[in-house]
Amino acid sequence: MLSVSKDNSPRMKSFLLAALLAFVTLWELPAHAASSYEESLKQLAEGVIADVVNAKKTRLAVLEFIDTKGAVTAIGQFLAEELSTQILVAGELKVADRTVVDRALKKFHVTQLEPAQANGVKQAAKALQADVFLTGSYSDSPDGFRVTVKLLNPSTMQSLGAVRSVIPKTGPLAELIKEANKPPVVKVDTAAKPPPLPGLGFHSNEQYQMVVTALHKRDNRVTADLTIENKSSRDVKVLCLLQDTMLEDDHGIRWKLEAEDNREGLCVRGIELSPRKKGRAVLTFSAPTDANGSQFTFRYHEKAPRLDALFSIEGLKIEQAEAPPATTDAIPPPSN
Repeated sequence: MLSVSKDNSPRMKSFLLAALLAFVTLWELPAHAASSYEESLKQLAEGVIADVVNAKKTRLAVLEFIDTKGAVTAIGQFLAEELSTQILVAGELKVADRTVVDRALKKFHVTQLEPAQANGVKQAAKALQADVFLTGSYSDSPDGFRVTVKLLNPSTMQSLGAVRSVIPKTGPLAELIKEANKPPVVKVDTAAKPPPLPGLGFHSNEQYQMVVTALHKRDNRVTADLTIENKSSRDVKVLCLLQDTMLEDDHGIRWKLEAEDNREGLCVRGIELSPRKKGRAVLTFSAPTDANGSQFTFRYHEKAPRLDALFSIEGLKIEQAEAPPATTDAIPPPSN
């Protein structure tokens, strides 16, 4: 059987007393922190009330507090609301609703309580039936937010006093700070897909965009259907002087643009486009032998509108074996 011995020595009594005190201190910490926040806010409110009553004023309009950079923040709005509530609870002053205050300031275009806006300040005060405006600012410090409150007589634009206090970052203020420091939530739209590229392939520059919309093959001929859009503010001529234009298939065989298969004219096999207009052209290429390529690269040696420019459009695939009925001439752009 276990026996328990009693130790009534002074050393044991001192140990038990120290343990009890430590437990009571830890248990009371949250309540003390909360009361410290409430007490600091109450002291700030009492200082404001004393100055306003001493100036023989009765109705207060509280503006949103700003930080050291002059910006209105969630913390500044919270401090202004908390101080308004504390003053209202004391029952010695009337406090205008802050939403109504903001609306009145905007109505009379008041951005700052300064002599340059004295007329707007007086009109806003009259609409609010307020004889004192309260402004506040705060700065962050290790021991809390250092809050400075200033009182202004809207009729004379004279200061009625100022009150300072340090508000600990405890109680509801601690929760607000925690929320404010959370990283923003970035929503990613997983369903969003990039828009499909136009046609089978395209080339674009500062003057126009050329899109290969279709390739059709019959025997040793391939017909390319093209759409060209003028991107510039001037008229452009595209597909002029195409002596070096060709298709090259996946076997390295070159399909040439023969003159008898394509339009002749002042601008050989060309198309002229007005600014921001689109047009269509159909070009026919022939292989020197019975080639059987199914994937092509369109190589284009441009002489106009840009001088001596080379480009290529790769990965063009045959869509159907039989060519659709179509002219090889460039078709004028449709009217928009």
